[in-house]
Parts: sequence; structure tokens; C-alpha cells
Amino acid sequence: MSKRIRFGLNFKVIIIISSIIILTSVILSCFFIAGQTFILKGSIENRAIILANSLATSSEYGVTTSSKEFLSHLTRNTLKEEDVLYSIIYDINGNPLALETITNEDIEKYLFSTPLEPTTIKNLEKEKLKKRTGTIQKFGEFIDVTIPIFSYEYNPASALAIMNTKIDVPIASYDEDNYERSNVPVNIKYDKETVVGAVRIGLTLDRINYQIAEMTKSIIFLTFIVIIAGIIISFFLVKVILTPIRELMLGTKRISAGDLEYRVSINSKDEFKELANSFNSMASDMEVHVKELNIEKRELMRLKIAFEQRSNELEETLKKVQTIQQDLVRAEKFATVGRLASSVAHELRNPLAAIKNISYFLSKMHNFDDDKSKTMVKMLSDEVLRANKIITELLDYSRIKKLMKLEIDIVPFINKVIPEVSIPKNIKVITQLEDFKVMLDPDKITQVLINLITNARDAMPPNKEGQIKIITHKITDICQISIEDNACGMSEETLSHLFEPLFTTKLKGIGLGLPIAKEIIDAHKGKITVTSEKDIGTTFKIELPLQ
Repeated sequence: MSKRIRFGLNFKVIIIISSIIILTSVILSCFFIAGQTFILKGSIENRAIILANSLATSSEYGVTTSSKEFLSHLTRNTLKEEDVLYSIIYDINGNPLALETITNEDIEKYLFSTPLEPTTIKNLEKEKLKKRTGTIQKFGEFIDVTIPIFSYEYNPASALAIMNTKIDVPIASYDEDNYERSNVPVNIKYDKETVVGAVRIGLTLDRINYQIAEMTKSIIFLTFIVIIAGIIISFFLVKVILTPIRELMLGTKRISAGDLEYRVSINSKDEFKELANSFNSMASDMEVHVKELNIEKRELMRLKIAFEQRSNELEETLKKVQTIQQDLVRAEKFATVGRLASSVAHELRNPLAAIKNISYFLSKMHNFDDDKSKTMVKMLSDEVLRANKIITELLDYSRIKKLMKLEIDIVPFINKVIPEVSIPKNIKVITQLEDFKVMLDPDKITQVLINLITNARDAMPPNKEGQIKIITHKITDICQISIEDNACGMSEETLSHLFEPLFTTKLKGIGLGLPIAKEIIDAHKGKITVTSEKDIGTTFKIELPLQ
């Protein structure tokens, strides 16, 4: 997705102001050009009408007397006027009595193609004026004006009145909307007004159009200058207007960033100054409130730290209580086992010793022919050994563990321990041993390893190709020994009671092997952990300090 372009406030304000200036300048320029064009073209039309009206008034006598020489003189004089293309005087039938034109074939073709019809002349009595525009090559746009020539008849009374009255005859004028002749005073009436001919004058608009074009160029240039000046001024206005806004924005950013001591500085004496004062007042109040909140926050942090310290103390106390409780339970178990061991050890060992001697005597002094008797004698000896082992475990669990630590090489030590456990042919022992030295009690750790390897062997199904993996690894100042098997694994319930005394899942045994192993590891200030997955296997991991 493309990133949207973001325009700043400066750009937006400049664009708005510049657009207003450009739009206003263009509208005013167009309005002014249109107005001046209308005025200039109106002035040339009025001039054409005035010339035609003057020629019509002067040619009344020549038309009524058919004096062509007089009329030609009038048309020639009219043609001398600026911008006049042609000057024609017609009789009542539309025949030219006098015609003067600038030498040009296009003008002659135009006049030939647009003759003045008698009906048109008669209609001029009502219309007073006929005006049209056109275009002639070389001369461009022009205006064609046709005005009727009137003849007036006065009665004797009116003539006498005119002779006895001082008349100030004004120049003939023309009102386009309401044409009337004003050669005579308004208080003198004539008896009859008759159209006797028409005057036709053509004026070119080329000079006017040139003036309009030059004026348009000047106005466009002036408009361009005004627009450029307006845009430049808009830059300064935007700078004047937006500088306080930028200062306020900077203030909000500084305060939001945590600089509550920052204050906005605006020197103008307007609403922005009031806004800056309000902003600074808000910042001061915020600084006070934040300081109060910081004080409360520090107090809360102090209380939180004290609470956490108290919680840690309570947790430590709880752990100590739990440890003491566990020690008491263990001590109680130790006492129970100790009392049990003390009470039965002497009572059992003497009969067991006699039974062992008898079994030895029977096996050495008598030759049994049947296999059953031999088996029974051997079983008697094995059971005596197992009973002695149970008594030994009871006594070992109840005794205080005293360590005799020696610095040994771990690889030879492990290799010496493995042969002490009888391993079936279906089980393969794999070792991954890292060579290093460690301080430990070899007899006690040998007892632990034999116990763990034996448990791994006993957990293996008889018909399963199994493996026991023994791994040693040095981690900084820790010796790590792992014993892994791929036997049937253990449940979560079994794992939770694994190191409790007298808990066992074996048919034979009283559940003291792993508790004794844990007591030995704890005496070394080490740690023993176990992980197991059902039908996958079990891993015992021992961690002992190197020193």
C-alpha cells in the first residue's frame, strides 16, 4: 500500500491564500477586460452613429435636390474621418447618389453583395437605425450603420416663429435606445417628417481591437504581477501567522516528552499572546500536578518495595517452615526407621547368620542328587543375603551421613562402577563421558550409581532390546551425571512420591534405595532430579559441585 502524502499547514495555507488571490485576480481581470471591451466597442458604435447622423442631416438638401456633387463632397469629407471604410448616400429607391470607399476589393464585394433595398429604407422611418457587424479581410471586424434621411415641411406660422426666435442648434446626437433628432429646439414643432433616402457608413474595429488586445496584455501582465506579489505576501503572512502556532506545537511536543519546565515565548500583542499565556499557565499547573503525582508515585514505590520485602520475608519464612516441617517429617521417619532398625537388627541378624551358616554347610557338606534340593539350598542363601541387605539399608538410612571426599577422575570412576551391576544381554550400556576431576565420596556415590543403574535395568521389559546411557558433563563448576533408559517410564503420581521412604513399585524391596541416594546427594550439596515419559523412558540427572 502506497504511503499517503502529508501536506503541512504552511503549504495548505499558502495554497488557499494563493488560490484566493489568483481566482480574485483572474475574475477581476476578466471583468475589467470585458467592461473595457464593451465601453470601447460602444464608443466606436456611438461614433459611427454620430457620423451617420451628421451625414444624414447635412445631406438632406442634396438628396431633395439630387445634387450629386454636393453629396459626393459630403461623403468624401466623411471618409476622411478615422477608421471610416466607406460612406454612401442612397435615395428613397436604394440607388447610391454618392459613394466613397477605401480602395479594397473585399469592401467593394461586400457592398455589392449587400445592397440597400427600398423596403429597408422605408422601414427606417420606423426603426430610425439599422446596425450590423461583419468581417472584411485585411480590415478585420467592422460595424455597418444605416440611418434614414428625413425631409421636413413647415407651415408659415412655424417658419415665422423660427425666424423670430434665437435658436441655439446643438450637434446632432443619438440615443441608441430612443433615437430622436435634436437639431431644433424642443418648443418648435415641424409639420411633416418624410424619409427621402438613407446614409450608410462603415467603421473598422481594427484599431479598437488592437487597443483591446494591448489592454488585455497589460492587464494580464499586471494580473501576473499581482499574483506573484500576492503569493510572496502570502509567504510572509503565513510566516507571521504560523510562527506562533509552530511555537505552540513545539511546546506541546516538549511537554509531552516530559520537559514540563518549557514555556512558550510569543512577543506579539494579539490572541496568540493570550493563547501562549494560557498554554504556559496550563504547563505550570501540569508541572505542579506531575510533581505531586511523582511524590505520590515515589511513596507508592516505597510502599511497594517494603511490601515486596515483607512478601519475600514471608516467603522465606514459609519456606523455612516448610523445610522445618519436612525435616520434622523426615526426622520422624528417621526416628521410626531407626527405632525399627535398632529393634529388629540384632533380633534378625543372629538367626540370619545361623541360617546362612546352615545353608553354607548344606551346600558344602552334602551332595544333593536332585536339582530341586540344590535350588532350594541356593534360594535359602539368596534370601538370607536379601534380608541382610534390607537390614543394612535400614541401618544406613537411619545413620548420619558422614562423607569422605576424595579428588577422583570421573571417567575411570564410572567405568569401575558399571561392571558391579549385572546387565542382561538384551540391554546395552552406552557411555558418553567427559573427562574431568571432581571432589566426592567414592563409596557413597558408587552406592547411588549402582542403585540408579539397577533401577534402570529392573524397569526394562524382559523381551525388549533396551539401552542404558550414562553421560557425564562439566558445566562451569558443576559435575553433571545423567542415567537414561528407554524402559516403560513412570506416571506423574509415581514421580511425585519417588524419593519418599518406604515407597516402591517393585515386588521386592522396601523403597529405601532412592531416598538413600537423595540423602547422599544432598550431603554432597548437590541435586538429583528425574524426568520420565510413559512408554518412552526415564532420565535421572545428578548435579554435584566440583569442589
